[in-house]
Amino acid sequence: DMLTSESVSNEDILNLKSSDGYCRVVTKVADRACELLMEAEVGKSSLPGLGPLFVQIIVELYRGYLIKLQQMNYDNLNAEGERVKISTLQKIAASCKAVFAISFPS
Repeated sequence: DMLTSESVSNEDILNLKSSDGYCRVVTKVADRACELLMEAEVGKSSLPGLGPLFVQIIVELYRGYLIKLQQMNYDNLNAEGERVKISTLQKIAASCKAVFAISFPS
């Protein structure tokens, strides 16, 4: 288990106790999520109807979340600071990006 290998306990997480080890685990998970987002973008064209649009919206939203997580040095347990979240404006922007990506594929 990644948390155990980085000496992070469930109690630490429940107590919002961040550490370098915890942030390394979050970084690894975020990197894997980026890979999966790229796979989703490739596979979306095989979906019927509005499926590709919905997949692209999800990709854009999650990509925005991962960017914010990176800006916070992968510390999503920081009790004193702002939690990683996507604002309404960012959700609208992600939806617009998705429509553009579907309408004008590269």
